[in-house]
Order: sequence, then C-alpha cells, then structure tokens
Amino acid sequence: MALHSSLLGISETELRSMIRSLVSSWRDDGLEDFHFLSGGYSNANVVFTRRSADQDAQYVLRIPQRSQPYVNRVAESAWYQRLPASVGIRPVALDIPTGLMVSAWVDGELLVDVFADRFTESDLLVYLQTLHNALPTVAERYSVPALLSAFVGSGEQSGAVVDALPPVLTQEQQPLQTVTCHNDLNPWNILVTVDGWITLDWEFVGQNDGLFDLVSLHQGLALDVESLPDLASNWAQVTGADYSGERLSRAFGQFWLREWGWATFQMNAGNRREEVSAQATAAETVLANLPKF
Repeated sequence: MALHSSLLGISETELRSMIRSLVSSWRDDGLEDFHFLSGGYSNANVVFTRRSADQDAQYVLRIPQRSQPYVNRVAESAWYQRLPASVGIRPVALDIPTGLMVSAWVDGELLVDVFADRFTESDLLVYLQTLHNALPTVAERYSVPALLSAFVGSGEQSGAVVDALPPVLTQEQQPLQTVTCHNDLNPWNILVTVDGWITLDWEFVGQNDGLFDLVSLHQGLALDVESLPDLASNWAQVTGADYSGERLSRAFGQFWLREWGWATFQMNAGNRREEVSAQATAAETVLANLPKF
C-alpha cells in the first residue's frame, strides 16, 4: 500500500527495520498493511498489522520528524512505566535516543470529531477531574517561559510578541497549586472509546497549574471564550482548587504564548503547512488582545 506523501522516502522495508529495532522478536514477514495517520506535526504515525499464529493485531509506530526542544525522552520513558492504564496507553517499546515508539492500536474516535454532537462542557470537567486524580506526581515541572526560550530563544523574533506581554506570562513563576498535567491536552490527543476517554501523547507531562489543561482543552475545541470563567470556576469547586480571574488569565495567556512559540518553531524548522502559519497568526491576535477574566 502506498504511504502518505509525508513519508515519501521511507520504504516498507525501512519501516519494518524500525519496528524490529524496537521489538526484535517480531518477524519481518508478519508486519503488513502500513497506513500513515494524517494530522501529526512533530511526529509521523504509521498504523500497521502484526500477523502471528495466535492472532492479528494492529499497532502504531511513532516516528519523530524533527528534533523537539523541551522533550525529554528519558523522562517520557519513565512516565510511561507509571501511566495508569485507565487513562492512557503504555507503549510496547520506546527507544530513547531516536524517540521511535510502538504502541497498541485502540479503536475510537477523536474528541475533536465528536464533541459538538455528543458532549457538553460538563463532560470536560468530569474527564479532567478523573484524569488529574489518576496521575502520579512527577518531578518535572512544565514551564512555558522555559519552553518559549527553547522554541524561539530571546532574540528579535520573539521580542515583538513577548515584550508587549505582562511579566506574569513570560517570567518564571511557580504556581501556588500544581498537579500532574498533560500540558498538550488538545482534542486531537483524546480518544473516545467504548470504555471511556483515553489520553494520548504524553511528551510534555509535568507539574503545572491544572487550569492550563482546562484552558488547552477549551480553546482546542474552539469554545466561546465567554464560557471559560464559569467553566473554570466550576472546575475549582469540584476539585477544591483556589480560583481567581488573575489565575485564569495567566493560564489563558500562557496557553496562547505556548501556541505561538510552537507554531513559530515549526515554521522556522521548515514546516510550511497552512494550519501552522494560521495558528501563529491566531496566537499573535489573541496575545495582542488578551481578555481580563
């Protein structure tokens, strides 16, 4: 089967070699039906079938497409060993030097495709509370200022955007209340299955303000910003967290600052996809007109 154009230059023989470098006991002639999954920006993902005498099973091969600042593969590997099976998928194998990873395929639908027809904002609160309660504490802290520095540095390119922002968004400040957060909790990283919602792609897991995950999910679903204060207040009530407009403003601003930094890094690295430049433009627009909650 022909692979997606983004994977031109990677043959099925090379894909089999990548897979067997991770799971040496699997036979080359049992690895078939390679399908590229569209949508990934930092990683390419290929679904394949492993045929064996016992049964056929589907898996996903993750192939990092470019060096990713702020991604710690050692920490990621350690995290997957602790990830509760109730909220995520532990990989079959992960290679720390290359970032190659094989995971079991799970049937489901992306939240971004089904939210509007099947769910409400109340479902987001239930999901987020369940997720944060299930996650073990980690030593790593997720820092938007540190990530921004890794993405675009402190030069002229970042100055025009960053200099106009309040220091509370751009300078290191330890949140008063933190939980283990996903930190890239967009609706493309949530799989709705018959057994519940499964959360994917844990490369940025770390201690952070839980509101950051809430804002990420809310904005990723393109929900009306006017509904965010009530949603955040309800989140605080069900979790027992402190809530203030200032705290929400910080999480909201840092989310969009991260989005701008990520999109800028992608474009500087040669990613010419239209949606990436659109994301950078959208982030600049929001950052220039930040709401006060």
